[in-house]
Amino acid sequence: MTMISAREFSEWLRERFVEEEQGVSLTRDDINRLTGRQSFSLGFVHDIHYELMQHGMAFVTDTSREQFYLVPVYDRPWREQLDRQYEKELFYNVLMLEKKKNKEAAS
Repeated sequence: MTMISAREFSEWLRERFVEEEQGVSLTRDDINRLTGRQSFSLGFVHDIHYELMQHGMAFVTDTSREQFYLVPVYDRPWREQLDRQYEKELFYNVLMLEKKKNKEAAS
């Protein structure tokens, strides 16, 4: 098996999972088998993520870098989402947190 590049792997992922609404997960071993690599760096993961973000998909990992997630990315502003989920009056009653000034903190 020949080793494929991040671009080739991202194309392979995109072609197979572009319609997936919930996303999919892969293990490190899955990626090694699919790409023909014995190991790969975080830079390889970043390159895959970069290629997929151009198509509305994200490729991310957990903190141990053993599980990887291919998920759809939505351009949905947070405020609009809150407006849809909750009563607008509730959301607009929320006050912004203010930082205390140094003088108040010292006293």
